[in-house]
Amino acid sequence: MNSQAHVVLEGFAQLRRSIRALKPDLVILVSSEHGPTLPPSGPQPPFAIAVTDSFWTYGEMHIPRREVPSNRDFAGEFIRYAGGEGFDIASIGNFRADHGIAIPALMMLPELDVAVVPLIVGTQSSYSRAAPTRCYQLGRVLARYAASRDQRVIIVGCGGLSHWPGSSQMGRINLDFDREFLALMSAGDAGYAASWSNDHIVEHAGNGGLEIRNWLVAAAAVGDPGGEILYYEPIRPWVTGMGAFAFTSPAHAD
Repeated sequence: MNSQAHVVLEGFAQLRRSIRALKPDLVILVSSEHGPTLPPSGPQPPFAIAVTDSFWTYGEMHIPRREVPSNRDFAGEFIRYAGGEGFDIASIGNFRADHGIAIPALMMLPELDVAVVPLIVGTQSSYSRAAPTRCYQLGRVLARYAASRDQRVIIVGCGGLSHWPGSSQMGRINLDFDREFLALMSAGDAGYAASWSNDHIVEHAGNGGLEIRNWLVAAAAVGDPGGEILYYEPIRPWVTGMGAFAFTSPAHAD
């Protein structure tokens, strides 16, 4: 194992220990979806959530096929709540988790003894991508909903930093963009990053860089308190900038 891969694995291990220490009833994984459930031909909603008692990992990239517990009631009622807040979120009853959800779930919750609710921020259609500011606003809505529940909820934003999958620039990594974004997260200024347009992100971080919107949902949900950069690695063989971040004690989200 090379040193960069070891750093990534240790980052997951550190996040796993942090999650365990918080003793959650439920973990929301905000991620992207790459085709098993929402194929590129559509439908491609801006936001979707799995409403199911459990789901299976899809098994690509040699990822083990495992059944992951979920929480149908939490997910379904969030759709209802968000609708009252001006967000129309698609419901997925038959969800298959590709690497965007499967790797974080299996690495951070290997015992699979905590419910995992996948919240998908669409990336594949340029016509139906939610703006970063909209993602940030959804995080605020999610915070208010979670506060209304008698459950201990943790939210994790998943996804790579700069990368250009499937494009002529595949293999490029923009270190300056990645470091700027992580610095904003660390300083509690994710709201500034949310002011960027999708076009700005694609230009400077690639189509894969749109996955930072998942981080913005999580940042807003915990009140954008800032925190600690656990690591940053531009991993050329994986053609992406990789990083991990831990929030400080969540602030109140209005």
